[in-house]
Amino acid sequence: MSAPSFADNNLPLRRQLAKLYAEAELPGLSSIISSQPEGTLYKDLNHYFEGCYASSDGYIYDYLGDGYVSDIVEDSEGNLYIKNPFGFLNMDAEIWVKATKAGDGKYNVELPQAVYDNTGGSDPILYAWRYLKDDSENYATKDAKSQVVSFELRGDSLVKVGDSNAFIGLGAADGYFYGYGDTVSIYNKIKDAAPIPADISKAVDYKVTYNDATNTSTGKDISVVFEGNEVFFCGLDDTQPDLWFSGTIEGDRLMLKKWQYMGVDRNNKTYALGQPSHMYLYPFGWGNFTDETGNEKYGLYEVESPSLAYDAATKTFSTDELTLAINRGHHYYPFVYYTKPKFVPASAAGVESLEAEEEGVDTYTDLAGRRVERPTKGVYVRTVKTKDGKVKTDKMVMAR
Repeated sequence: MSAPSFADNNLPLRRQLAKLYAEAELPGLSSIISSQPEGTLYKDLNHYFEGCYASSDGYIYDYLGDGYVSDIVEDSEGNLYIKNPFGFLNMDAEIWVKATKAGDGKYNVELPQAVYDNTGGSDPILYAWRYLKDDSENYATKDAKSQVVSFELRGDSLVKVGDSNAFIGLGAADGYFYGYGDTVSIYNKIKDAAPIPADISKAVDYKVTYNDATNTSTGKDISVVFEGNEVFFCGLDDTQPDLWFSGTIEGDRLMLKKWQYMGVDRNNKTYALGQPSHMYLYPFGWGNFTDETGNEKYGLYEVESPSLAYDAATKTFSTDELTLAINRGHHYYPFVYYTKPKFVPASAAGVESLEAEEEGVDTYTDLAGRRVERPTKGVYVRTVKTKDGKVKTDKMVMAR
């Protein structure tokens, strides 16, 4: 399924004529909502979606996303304005669509709506249309029977309803599909508050050692705060170093939570499409395990009550089983992770060995931004962090 270009000026004459006729009948540039509308703002909602995106290789692919940040505004008449209805699309401008409140309690996105100023491209205005996913060469076709996509409130979630193959997609004036849209779309509030110490000034310097992508022991500086039995850790994510996760000391264990909410990464340029993302701590096991049917397997497995060993005398935390992932959304493929980490006070004996770490520590990510333990065949981004804190990146093509 080939993907179109936003700036393709070599259109067939038949499409150019159809496009000119369609543009005359459609909303113009002045109707585009390019900034937050007036009304009550529901900020930093979680956007879960299943849909598609146009890849740089010229094809359209299915994709599932979670943890993406979105906003919704409710106006004085109860209508909703949804920010970025195309989950995978990361643009240089805000994109909003209006959903009109209906008598049956649904919210109807009445299409087409002009959503993006593409002046200079072959399609100067891009529109939101109702498309139907099918087996056509271009992935989906503009729906000739209906141009309404409906949402409804279910608890604290706004959910797309109706035909599972129908969706709000990005297209040209003549309905030509640009490769972005979500057949499943759910917006919901984040219920958990991100943990943060009552007094950050009480933070002490720690070092965490762990196995990196090449299974080599390495380390980095972080901050830790003790508040009674609660312990807070900060600095494990390089793009959002000010977010914390926490655990509770119970005897000689530090009990952790699965999928503990950490907050929003607003500075993200690397992971999860480079969009602002909700972040979570996800502790998991990696190695040999027995599945629910009794079969022996090797790989990622769930740990229902994750914990770290705690040495009260040295105030050290460690594990020989867990990998601690800092994830964008509820994904099982971590972007940032620490395998078999050990947290040690920076002033403790023995940490001097950390200063002798390699001049450059390599980590690898695939083109989707996922960190890779051992690169195999394909193209990967290598990041080298040197002892003086400098970060260098390059692309590597692995033959096998």
